Amino acid sequence: MHIVTRQIVEIPLEQLSDIDRMFGRMLSLDLENLPGKFQTAFDQTREASFQNFTMKGVYEAFEIDSIDEESIRLKNGIILESKLMTELFRNAFSLVILVVTLHGYDELDAAEDNMFRKLFLDNWGTAFIECANRWTEQSIAMELEEKGVYCTHSFSPGQNDIPIEMQTQIFQALKPEEIGVVLNNKYMMHPKKSVSGIFGIQTEQLENRIRPCDLCERKATCPNAYSKK
Repeated sequence: MHIVTRQIVEIPLEQLSDIDRMFGRMLSLDLENLPGKFQTAFDQTREASFQNFTMKGVYEAFEIDSIDEESIRLKNGIILESKLMTELFRNAFSLVILVVTLHGYDELDAAEDNMFRKLFLDNWGTAFIECANRWTEQSIAMELEEKGVYCTHSFSPGQNDIPIEMQTQIFQALKPEEIGVVLNNKYMMHPKKSVSGIFGIQTEQLENRIRPCDLCERKATCPNAYSKK
């Protein structure tokens, strides 16, 4: 059952309501009481980001052929080797693979000489891509619920005990080059502000789905822990 067909989406900026909050959270800034020394840099980098950043995503569901203790085999022949993922997706019948990217950040960052503004731009880029990724995942989840099935939380290569080398299988299956994302020999994506993820589709709705933050040893100190709903 091919329940989520391949889609390339332009992510609408006007529907991303939490960008400012995410930016403030990452830098531990109270944006309503911003110190004067930060205000100019905040205003300048925010305006540049909202004027220049655009976001795209690509995703598709792939049916699971089999799951053993160490790997998941998809019906298209791709094998995902991760003991953690076999546990997370044990009850899934399909996996959604997605890549979301932010265009415009690399150019702004390269043109900026002031290290303080570069720091702000870096965090704007992260805030944009995190919110764009969450919007994409929530859109897919709503689509699935209309079909009577449900999704797990999304997990990414390099996160927890999922090997970063799994980026190779993600790119083999999804071909995100169509939205301008490429992979280098160290499994890092370009543009820099890009995220990839995998989540399961299952018939059972779980009240307490495992989240990446649940498994992370830095959750007590990370400013973004549990920021995704």
